[in-house]
Amino acid sequence: MAAIKQDMQTMKQDIETMKQDMETMKQDMETMKQDMETMKQDMETMKQDMETMKQDMETMKQDMETMKQDMDTMKQEVQAVKQKVDKLEKRMDKQEEELHWLKEQVKENTEMVKAVRNNQLEQRSIQDAMRHDTAAIHGEIVDIRTQMATKEDISLIHQRLDYQISRIARTEEEIHLLKTAN
Repeated sequence: MAAIKQDMQTMKQDIETMKQDMETMKQDMETMKQDMETMKQDMETMKQDMETMKQDMETMKQDMETMKQDMDTMKQEVQAVKQKVDKLEKRMDKQEEELHWLKEQVKENTEMVKAVRNNQLEQRSIQDAMRHDTAAIHGEIVDIRTQMATKEDISLIHQRLDYQISRIARTEEEIHLLKTAN
């Protein structure tokens, strides 16, 4: 009887532990959702930066066309134009470096998104397994409840034991009387 009570107590503790684990998993999933939102915002920012760079490139193209048209009329300012071209080249180099860095960043972000997606699939699998285990434990608890003795069963057993003990006592008394009579 004490073993059954102890098993029930252990099962209750196991269920509480499982509930806590499920709550922790829910919190982890919320954190992952927030991380995904942050990544989406970062991607939007990168898209805006790319648009800005495209606009800058268009502006530079327009500047180059303007310079070609002005070359015939501004031969005395060739030195100034060369300096501007040098500045533009440096700017383009810098933008190409930034573009390269952005491409690498997009690549890393894509890998991170894939890893998160894989992790979500793994988490779903774990959750499904836990649901299955919880259902099995629930079934076992129901089986144990149906097999447990009720208060009425225990009371009836005690009545039978009391009756048997009184019969044993009478028999021992009769044996004692028979021994003393001989």
